[in-house]
Parts: sequence; structure tokens; C-alpha cells
Amino acid sequence: MKARDIPPMQTALADLSPHFSTFYDAFESGTDHGKGYFEKYGFPFNPWLHANLVRNWVKNILDKHDLKTQFESEELANSGLQLSINQWFVRIRKSLHGEVPYPGRSKALQAYYRQYRQLFLPEEFSVMHNLLLLWHAISKGDFQGLSLVYPLSAGVMKWRAGIPHPALSTNIPTTYQAAFDELGDLEIEPLDEGDEDIEAEG
Repeated sequence: MKARDIPPMQTALADLSPHFSTFYDAFESGTDHGKGYFEKYGFPFNPWLHANLVRNWVKNILDKHDLKTQFESEELANSGLQLSINQWFVRIRKSLHGEVPYPGRSKALQAYYRQYRQLFLPEEFSVMHNLLLLWHAISKGDFQGLSLVYPLSAGVMKWRAGIPHPALSTNIPTTYQAAFDELGDLEIEPLDEGDEDIEAEG
């Protein structure tokens, strides 16, 4: 993949912005649903179960808005959701203490982070780009917001944009790794067989 082929951050934000309100509604109501489960039955809070309850709720809400989500196909401990919008593949994942979660041993996630084209897809999908939509929550499950990331590999991203709540009229805070503009052709290294698994937050 060539660094100059990476679409501008503003393009991704413009393409996905019509859905930001839906994303926020889904996660806010999903958080209430997840926390309500523990309150209803008097069970101690379990962050991993809560995350799964939120994910399932969000999937149902997004599906009602015809966004056609799928659970990630692999049996991952913290599997996310995936969908496509325009030229973007979007994987919705819970952040790890506010940061991009590592792909661990998952070859599919490693390839996704490195912008490899997904296997078994028609050639017209070669123009697609991979994004991460991260949802943030504190240890007790309270939803803290969303951000959009263009990953280049585990621990490396081209840019990251915090998505403000639709009710707020604020500018989108961004992190941009501009050094990649100076790299020219960016060679993505092959997958390593010995990648260590990294435990992710629930």
C-alpha cells in the first residue's frame, strides 16, 4: 500500500458523519441496557458480559437502520462488529483503556490493521479502506464516546479522530501521524507467525 493512496481523514468523516447520531444513540441505549441487566437481577457488574450485551444491542439497533452489521467471523474473546459504508470497511471495537486494542493472534485482525484487502471479495472491493470505530467506556461500563481510526499496523495509525456527541457543536479533535506523508511507498511487512496474544479489555 502506498502512503499517498490513503484517503484524507476529512473524507472518512464526511462519509460516515450521517451515521454518527445513530452510532451514539445505539451505544448510549446499549449501555443503559447492559447496566440495567445487572441492576435488575442484583448481579455483580461483569465488564466482559456488559461489553457483550452492549455489542449485541448495538448490532440490533444498527441493523434496524439498514447498516447491515455482522459479528466478526472469528471466535474472539472480545469480538466486534463489522459493516461497510461507501469505500470504507468499519470494524466497531471496544477501546483498550481509551487506546486502539491490539489484534493479538488473530491473523484476520492483523491483516485488517495492515490494510490488506479481505480475502474472497470481488476485485471492486480492492478500493476499500479499513477503519476502526472505537467505543470508549470506564471500568463500570459508562459510555464515554466514540473515535475513528485509520490503522496501519498494530500500534500504528495514520490518523485518529474523536467523534463529538451530535448534541454538541464542537470541532472534531484529531491525532494525525503526518510523518507518513514523507515516506512515499509504505511497505507493509508480512504477518509474523509468532505474534504474541495481548489480552484486551472486556
